[in-house]
Amino acid sequence: MLRPSPAHLLLIGLVVFAGAACSRRETLVQSGDREKILHVGNGAEVQFLDPQIAGGSIDHNVLSSLFEGLVTLDETTLQPRPGIADRWESSTDGLVYIFHLRPDARWSNGDPLTTQDFLFSFQRALTPALASEYKDVFYPVKNAELFAKGLLTDFGLVGFRAPDQRTLEITLARPTAYFLSLLRTNVWFPVHRSSVEKSSSPYDRSARWTRDFPLVSNGPFRLREWREGQHLSVEKNPHYWDAARVQLNEIRFYPSESLQSQELAFRAGQLHTAWDLPLSKIDSYKTEAPHLLRIEPAFESYFVRFNVTEAPFRDSRVRRAFALAIDREAIVKNVLRGGQIPAHALTPPGLAGYHPPTGLVSDPAEARRLLAEAGFPDGMGFPKVEFLTIPQETNQRIAEILQERWRRELGVEVVIAQKEFKMFLAAINDQSRDYTLARGRWNAEFPDPLTFLGIFASGNGINGTGWSEPAYDALLAAAASELNPARRHAALQQAETYLIERTPIAPIYWGTRTTLVHSSVRGWKNSPLLFRNYKDVSLEP
Repeated sequence: MLRPSPAHLLLIGLVVFAGAACSRRETLVQSGDREKILHVGNGAEVQFLDPQIAGGSIDHNVLSSLFEGLVTLDETTLQPRPGIADRWESSTDGLVYIFHLRPDARWSNGDPLTTQDFLFSFQRALTPALASEYKDVFYPVKNAELFAKGLLTDFGLVGFRAPDQRTLEITLARPTAYFLSLLRTNVWFPVHRSSVEKSSSPYDRSARWTRDFPLVSNGPFRLREWREGQHLSVEKNPHYWDAARVQLNEIRFYPSESLQSQELAFRAGQLHTAWDLPLSKIDSYKTEAPHLLRIEPAFESYFVRFNVTEAPFRDSRVRRAFALAIDREAIVKNVLRGGQIPAHALTPPGLAGYHPPTGLVSDPAEARRLLAEAGFPDGMGFPKVEFLTIPQETNQRIAEILQERWRRELGVEVVIAQKEFKMFLAAINDQSRDYTLARGRWNAEFPDPLTFLGIFASGNGINGTGWSEPAYDALLAAAASELNPARRHAALQQAETYLIERTPIAPIYWGTRTTLVHSSVRGWKNSPLLFRNYKDVSLEP
């Protein structure tokens, strides 16, 4: 059994303290409303504060407060908004973008922020030695992919040019309708060159430079303190170009993988927002406190990952058997109850007008036939396998349902294993791939189907399955080069059909995010990409 994490115990301590002292002193929410300090449940411990290495919504939630790119997005409409660039223009053929940096753009230590900072950051993110898992979002830029794969060593040939300290020109390899939205991903954020180089090599993946105080950033907030396992605190950045608009004085992010602990802390007045909601509490909040419950539509996909480099999942028939045995409708209807949709493909419907192909449906009879064809009739001779997940109620419950379903329909034994979020991510990455079956969850980073389908392109650092096929890469490349929207969607559907037929993953559901938000919080918008513009958030008791 896993021991409670320090962060889990911290939130329990906050709740106990609040209960014992509620008659004598104000809660954290009450004092936070007065002092303009937002208390946020952040789901788990942050892995990295280095924008070019960090990944996932937990890291990005904090990075969104500390850093800002050339362009940001409106959370709800996903339309581009000026960031460090106050304006931009593009050529009529859609290949060249020119960004004009704000004259008052500065780092949190007061240093001027210039185009050279962006060039350094982009080159660092694409340099093979850094091995950034998220470098593929640069690939629409001319020669960026060649440089990232070591096939081109002269960065001067990549499509970035800075005519002066305030003008940045970016040339694309092909017109890319969603290009501006890519600039909101954290790998496009600038990093402070002297801070990176002072601490270690620019390509040191330990991100030691982010542990040196003060951390130099360029967003609406700057790092105040990071007490691992307790909280990470950011404070208003006086050097931010739009500091006058920032209404919060501080944000404290509390890590906890226990949804129960976060919900208790929220009810006790110790959190303004909770990351997610325990399944057992959804219905009661719907009826008793609907004003506190947010069920946000999200471009999110939850799935099973197969390690295709290990037996028995090298065989696509085995993978497909496991996928066809899943009862997605029952999971959504009886377990989740938060507006999720059973997923028959990877990409959520409606993303940039795209609709995925009809792929996997529950078919236990076909699943048993495929397993028998692969040499395991009624599961006989099938080895015991492990399903890796994280110690959180929703994930544990889904794992148990899958375990029982595979036992009943296929006659196979699956053992559930749990790892805390940091260790889980380390286990499923392409460097270690230390798992057989694992929980998968992906939130769209930008509003285009390639944010999902591109994960499984050859060389993508966050693939994690070991599956790679040139034919799939060619289908994605054909879709990327197609300018007509209807033909492009058809090409993407063809690529997604190919992916689902080979089954390196088994889709389960398309998600929503169930969160709790205190009534004093203002400016907390629905966010399909699950990011926050914290500069727009305020507190009004």
